[in-house]
Amino acid sequence: MAKRVSIINFKGGVGKTTVAFHLATGLSRFHESRVLLVDVDHQSSLTLVCLKEKEWEEAIDTGRTVNSIFQHFTTRGVPLPGKEIIFKQPLSRWPKYPNLDLLPSELQLDETELDLGSTGFGEAIASEWDKRMLIASWIQENKIDKDYDYIIFDCPPATKIVIQNAIAVSHGYIIPAIPDEVSARGIPHLIKRMFGKIDDKLSGLDKFLRSKGRKREKTYIPKTKLIGIVIFRIRSHGPAYSGYTSDHTTHMNRLKTDYKKAIISPYIEEGVGVAESMRDGRPVYDCSYNPNVANRGFIKVFKKITAECKNRIDAL
Repeated sequence: MAKRVSIINFKGGVGKTTVAFHLATGLSRFHESRVLLVDVDHQSSLTLVCLKEKEWEEAIDTGRTVNSIFQHFTTRGVPLPGKEIIFKQPLSRWPKYPNLDLLPSELQLDETELDLGSTGFGEAIASEWDKRMLIASWIQENKIDKDYDYIIFDCPPATKIVIQNAIAVSHGYIIPAIPDEVSARGIPHLIKRMFGKIDDKLSGLDKFLRSKGRKREKTYIPKTKLIGIVIFRIRSHGPAYSGYTSDHTTHMNRLKTDYKKAIISPYIEEGVGVAESMRDGRPVYDCSYNPNVANRGFIKVFKKITAECKNRIDAL
């Protein structure tokens, strides 16, 4: 069975797509794993990193995006899609990722999210459950778990129904975070309230429906566990004792106090090399020619983060 992981933070611009992309490519290349990337963000940043614009347009025109899974609920008569919506080997232009596949997103997913919230069929509680189990049903009915070792969800900064679908099937979640005021204060809210609230709501729905004799989806995970916190864009400062700016050092100390065991090292320092590789749709692992990558040690950093994340994911 594939281990399923959500990359999530309710603050934007903290490196969710970057971490998801490099974790997936790192697992595929250095650990010879079969990986499925699932983009559940309507902004489609991960999709646009992996696919050329023409490929993305073709995927949308032919209904080969994650949106088709949710349209199964919002538009009666639309069947649950099969494996055909998976885009095989989206990084074929870089020959070292033959075992990496992508389920793309599209902008219309935002409209579909609104439709999910306003659409219901039959008994109210069953309807609320069904609309949150669409990804679970798709994985189960198409036996997606047998095709991959890891399924990684790149999530938007939200807690809406689409994201709850990803959480419902995830064994664990990774939080990318910048060590600043907003991220440091937002993480406890994310862990203790949002994840607890979502898990509790799903568990309540599940308990009620099972009391009525309904079987739950086998791919549903009742408790989504914290895998770790990846520190992104931390600002270095050579003369400082900590090696980082005073503001980032202060907030790192706060995070270490509350979540020391959760923090994954090494940290990803701020630098244009990572952004340049993402712009080119190329993992840093293939960017040794770029001095902004090679001279900053980003290849080694992401390889170590991938290895540590893998150990933690496998232990779930």
